[in-house]
This record gives sequence, structure tokens and C-alpha cells, in this order.
Amino acid sequence: MDKLTKIYFRSWRPVLSVLTLALIAYLLYFHRLGSLLPGYSAPEQSTLTGAASWHNIANNPINAPYKSLIWFLTAFTHHHIVMTRVVAAGFGVGAVMLFYAIIRPWYSYRISFLSTLLFATSAGFLHFARLGTPQVLQMSVLLFITAVLWYRRADKHQVLTGYTVAALFALLLYVPGMVWLELFGLFLLWPGTRRSLRDMQPVHPIGWCVTFLAFLTPLLAISIRSPHILLLAAGLPQDLHNLTHIGTNLLDAIMSVGVRSNGDPLFWVGHAPLLNAAELVLGALGCYFYLVQQRTVRAMFLTGSVVISLVLISFGGPVGFATLVPLLYLFIAHGLSNLMAQWFTVFPRNPIARGSGIAVICLMLFFSVLYQTRVYFVAWPHTTATRQAFDLPQP
Repeated sequence: MDKLTKIYFRSWRPVLSVLTLALIAYLLYFHRLGSLLPGYSAPEQSTLTGAASWHNIANNPINAPYKSLIWFLTAFTHHHIVMTRVVAAGFGVGAVMLFYAIIRPWYSYRISFLSTLLFATSAGFLHFARLGTPQVLQMSVLLFITAVLWYRRADKHQVLTGYTVAALFALLLYVPGMVWLELFGLFLLWPGTRRSLRDMQPVHPIGWCVTFLAFLTPLLAISIRSPHILLLAAGLPQDLHNLTHIGTNLLDAIMSVGVRSNGDPLFWVGHAPLLNAAELVLGALGCYFYLVQQRTVRAMFLTGSVVISLVLISFGGPVGFATLVPLLYLFIAHGLSNLMAQWFTVFPRNPIARGSGIAVICLMLFFSVLYQTRVYFVAWPHTTATRQAFDLPQP
């Protein structure tokens, strides 16, 4: 009985947090999935066509995990374009769970829950998680971080975990641009990884490499016949003339974060930026505490990944803002954590001041969540540009 009591008191908070976030994510991403907009967009129709058969997926395996699920659902359930959104929403729920799994060991339950809620309800994330395109896969940086953390904490099961991680790393290369984030992350982790490999039997690293190549074989095989697939996998445009505008595109990408977006009706309401004022302040605080006060490997990876993502976006290729969204909210989570920590340091014993600080911060977060959800569910579907972009009926 004592053991059950200990398990209960140790597990009720994480279980409740995960179930609550999963329920919120499900309601956000599956609610009115096929009826919020008047129709479907051309990219969604193109996605359905690209996943119509295994032959189509084999000829262009970029974003194969997403396309494969669409093929499975349309082949064994109902051939409907809404399935492209269902798969994206499923990946959206998974991204929320991965985000929480990443930050929970770093921060308290309160900070982890509130930060994940900000991420899950952000208009930018809602656009990618509810649109029937593979853009949502570009949030796979969360899976990369989770895999690295999982491997480092595996301890006794590190060898078996290594095979799973090797397979995940190979699958991530099917997502445009992820190769650069993987290489950058592995570069930062190489000193510690090299020491770990020295104490391991050589057969296991060799087995990891074989596993990695086995999962990567379809992409390599088709690339021999169609070299442009490698450009897509690298997140580069097939028309290299677009690189002449990289400077202007980079400035536009930076401005889109907090000042003015490019106005694409698929992802934006007018020219509204990705983050609102409260999120910008928290993100700036996160940058300050990471880069000025800590300068850890985590800080270097997140900062470098933001830079890499902005550069890839500026190329005008297949990489979009979806790769940037989770990184920005990881900075926001760090800013929120340090904001509360600073407040509690100034008022360590005064319950009124502590309670007032928590209330003010929670009120700020409430209005931030309200703004982002209203932007997506109320403002965006009723704009003329959006209705024109989603004018394709079900074929």
C-alpha cells in the first residue's frame, strides 16, 4: 500500500499534465478540421496526389513518413483530401508531446505546462498542424532533440537505444533541411560522443551505421537517378537563381518573427508576425539568459539552429517557418522560467508579492493564448485572401 501511495504522489502531476496537454492538442488540431475553411488549397491537393500510391512516394521520398501515413489512410479507409489534414494534426499532437518531454526535465511542472500551452496554441503552429501539407514535419528538430536526450539518459540500455536513434536520424533526413541541424548538433556533441564510443565494443557503432544506412537506402537510391532529390533533402531550391535574393529574403524572414510577415494567406493573417508582444519579450529574455549568462551546449545548439533555419528559409526552397517555430518557443520557455525565478528571488518570502507576480504572468499568458487562438480560428478563416486560397472543393 505504501508503494502504491508513493507511486501515486510521484506520478499524478506528470500524468495529469500529459493527459491535459494531449486533450488540449487534440481539440485544437482536430476541431472543425474539414469545415473551418470553405475548401482546400492547391498545396493540399498536390500533397494528396503525391501520396496516392507507393510508386509516387518511391519516386519522391522527401517527407516519406508523412506521405506514407496519408497513403495508408486513403487506401484502407476513405480517399478524401481531409486525410492530409488528419495526418498533419496527428503529427501536431506528437510535436506538443515532444515539446513537453524536452522541457520537463529542464523546468518545473508549472513552467513546462505553461510553455507547452503557449507553443500548442500559437497561431504559427496551428497553421502548420492543421494544414494538409508536410510542413509540420519540419518541426522534427523536436524529435532530434528528444532522441539525443533519450540516448544520453539511457545508461544501461544505451546500446539498444543507439539502434533506435540511428534509425530516427536516418528518417529525419527525409525532411528538407534537417540534415544541417543534425550535423550541427552532432558536431557540438562529438567530444562527449567520442569518449562514449571508446568504452564500447566496436560491433555496436558498426551496427548503428548499418541501421542508419538501411533506413537511408531508399533516399540514396532514388537520388542516383534523380539528383534534384538531394537538393530538396538539403532544403535548397531547385532553381539556384533564387539565391541572388538571399539577403532580402533573410531580412524578410527575421522581420516575420516579430514585425511583419510576407502575407502568404496559407500561413498568415495579413502581415501579422509570428510572435505577439508578450512572446517577443519572453523570447528576448530567453536569448539573454542563454547567450549572456549560461552559454551551454544547449544554448549553442538552439541559437545555431535558429540561424540555420533562417538561412534555409531565406533560400526560398522547401524549408518554411515550421522549422523555426519550436526553436523560438524553446527560447520563450527559458525566458518564462527565468522571469519567474527572478521574481521569486526578489520576493522569496512575501506571499502577496509572489502571488501577485504569478497572477500577472499568468494573466499575460492568458491574453497571449487568447490572441493567438482568435487569430487562427476567428480572423484567419474570414479574410478574403484566405477564402480565395482555400477554394478547391473535394475532388
